[in-house]
Amino acid sequence: MGGEGNWNVNGSKSYVFNGPTNSKKNNQGFSASNDPELKRKKRIAAYNMFTTEGKLKSTMRESFKWIKTKLTDVRYGL
Repeated sequence: MGGEGNWNVNGSKSYVFNGPTNSKKNNQGFSASNDPELKRKKRIAAYNMFTTEGKLKSTMRESFKWIKTKLTDVRYGL
């Protein structure tokens, strides 16, 4: 029984998440997650990540096409 998580009575594993609580006395938690500016910044960062991923895939695709063309030229003596 590993040491990770706790075993419930049902036998299923439960993990402790130290996230925000709904109690009125402890109202701090992850209050920044409700901040629209922070959400906007995260969304823009995700868009930038997708853009970078697309550029990388495009570059790799072009590289493989170039290699394929060069090998074909060498094979057929062009």
